[in-house]
Amino acid sequence: MENNTRILFKKLQEKRLIALLSPARPEDCLAAWEALDPLGITLEIALRSPAAAPGIDLLLREHPEARVLAGTVMTAAQCDTVLAMGVAGVVCPDYFPEVVERCAAADLMCIPGGISGVGAQLAQKARLLGCTIEELPARHPHQYIHKLFPAITETVSFLGLAPAWKGPYKGLQMVYTGGITRANLAQVAAFDRSGILCGSALTKAAPDPVAMRAEGEAWLAIIQESAQP
Repeated sequence: MENNTRILFKKLQEKRLIALLSPARPEDCLAAWEALDPLGITLEIALRSPAAAPGIDLLLREHPEARVLAGTVMTAAQCDTVLAMGVAGVVCPDYFPEVVERCAAADLMCIPGGISGVGAQLAQKARLLGCTIEELPARHPHQYIHKLFPAITETVSFLGLAPAWKGPYKGLQMVYTGGITRANLAQVAAFDRSGILCGSALTKAAPDPVAMRAEGEAWLAIIQESAQP
């Protein structure tokens, strides 16, 4: 039977959308997941909010079946906490070797971010999982992943880094976050038709479920349209 992290990875590849939430209250996590999960949108709860860890705990107690990402994980202690809660994956703003180590021990999807460190994090994962980088995508596809962060700023786009990385790391699964909005979503989604997109605008209306669902439906429609040849 597939574990939660592999199931979540397949969902991410299919729907290509992550909603980033920095909750004001723990209950916001519950409201966001209940609004967006039926659409197939994955929820990432950022630990930069004090309400995040209590919110993850609340969500997974109320919905043990939920497959949620813990975001902005930067320390081994944070990683241990969210792994014990039962998250299905961990997202980092940069490459933190101790976080990769914890996730690899559990073979839990770890998505390091940044505009560098791609080869280093893949090599560490491969070593810890007992394979080569070349074998990693076949044996542990959910670990053959990197987050381009920031993807777009007010003055510069880093999108061009992704195809450069995919030269040596063929088939690398990319997550694009930082500066992704509904206005540029079609451009980014068409730039990498297998890329996963992450945006905080999807949860801006939290805890209003109607507004969050409407925003989620709009983003999904743009992504689907961009996938057409």
